[in-house]
Amino acid sequence: MNLAVARVILRVGAVGALLLGNVGCGAIYPELSTPVRPLGAALPLPPPPPDLLYVALAGAEIPDRTPDGRQWDKVGGSLPDPFAIVFVDDKELFRTEIQRDTLHPTWPKQPRKNYRIAPTAELRVEVWDANVVANRPICVRKVSAANRAERQQLLRCDSGAIVDLRLEPARARWGVGLYYELRSTRVFVTRVIAESPAGRAGLEKGDEILQVQGEDVSQLPEGSIKSLINQHSRRGLQLTLKKKKGGQRLTLELKEAAMYPLASEAIELQ
Repeated sequence: MNLAVARVILRVGAVGALLLGNVGCGAIYPELSTPVRPLGAALPLPPPPPDLLYVALAGAEIPDRTPDGRQWDKVGGSLPDPFAIVFVDDKELFRTEIQRDTLHPTWPKQPRKNYRIAPTAELRVEVWDANVVANRPICVRKVSAANRAERQQLLRCDSGAIVDLRLEPARARWGVGLYYELRSTRVFVTRVIAESPAGRAGLEKGDEILQVQGEDVSQLPEGSIKSLINQHSRRGLQLTLKKKKGGQRLTLELKEAAMYPLASEAIELQ
């Protein structure tokens, strides 16, 4: 083998080994969370923030013909394939799945979440018939977020369709609202539900948990840390923290209570 070629091969092999070594040393820590529970029947609930709303579509009633007497769907059947989009101030909030061949869509797979919506905002609901060539409008209606006192709003459309919009105070779940990761002998907060006991106590991403129930996490097995956190979330979870901002040390107690997760916080609501 030519000596110059051999040197190139050796050089490439060394670089590849270095790259693989760098990839291999990056540890990935799974995110853990405190329990999230459905609400019990008699649990006391503080009111949610006034700008936090639960928005969903309970369904729609669609006439069997378009306003000019034609079938809604020209392909695959005479009934429409409706889907809906909800906008806030012209920004899409969410859209539903398409339900095939129905005049009575309920969109059971739609997002069911809380959204932060200003009282001055304008909502727009659009219902469309999905078609291969071009979607056709079934309904376009606007409503003010200031009407939130009317939880059920029946939007009557020019096509004769009626859309059942639910605009309610935010729905709650029960929990502490804390997410964290175990890094060998250290524990760090990864995220916090803003409207939760953890959020109201001021916990933030990057805060380090030093102690759980007075026990130093560096002296505890990983399984014990998770068990301690889950076990005491209901009765009172005592944490000693080192704040990421400023580095100050503080001890506080968290206890499960109502929390109002936002859509971006990835907790499904009923």
